[in-house]
Amino acid sequence: MAACFTTWTVLPHDPIQKLSENLWCVQGVLPDGKTTRKMTVMKAQDGSLFFHNPIALKEPEMQELESFGRPAYIVVPGAFHRQDARIWKDRYPAAKVISPRGAAKKVSAIVPVDLTYAEAPSDDTVKLSHFDGCKEKEGVVEVRSQNGTTLVINDIVCNMPKMGGLWGYMLGPTGQPSVPRFTRWFVAQSGSALGEHVGRLSSTPNLKRLILSHGENIETDAAGALTTARATA
Repeated sequence: MAACFTTWTVLPHDPIQKLSENLWCVQGVLPDGKTTRKMTVMKAQDGSLFFHNPIALKEPEMQELESFGRPAYIVVPGAFHRQDARIWKDRYPAAKVISPRGAAKKVSAIVPVDLTYAEAPSDDTVKLSHFDGCKEKEGVVEVRSQNGTTLVINDIVCNMPKMGGLWGYMLGPTGQPSVPRFTRWFVAQSGSALGEHVGRLSSTPNLKRLILSHGENIETDAAGALTTARATA
């Protein structure tokens, strides 16, 4: 992972995608200019915002986020996703930092962690939980909206286009939804338990989409995509 930013640093990013009344996301790139990353913004019933995998945006977009709700929670979804955590905490010092329990030590090296996924607040629209089979190093966020339920997943499932080279190998199998090789090697403790959990998520009621930190959102047959990914765990 590249060094974590200490000053507000905006890398190229797409416009904000407004997916529902309580769910926005933005795709950008890492410093290599090629690898994609994604921030998801979730609005709870009390108007508080959860920023999952936060990335620095241009000032007009940041002001738009601030008009959407109250910046309350900075969700650092894994040890390899800390790059913008410090600058977000500097911008929103009152916001609480949330991370998976198994990643909290590494995240705390960059920014203090206030809550684990198990301790995070939840309501009828936003719920955080840990994945099985990975020593609670990663989790999933369930977001219920008027147009259906979205699952926000970090590195457990990717949907990268077909790639070659080292990154294609580490994120493989690419060209399909998958539990990538990188995750199986460095995150998973029990591939069978992790795969079973991914498979269970395919039965999420009213499942509409998957938002993944790496790769395109899955808006068509999200349940089938999870079944495909499970087979690679």
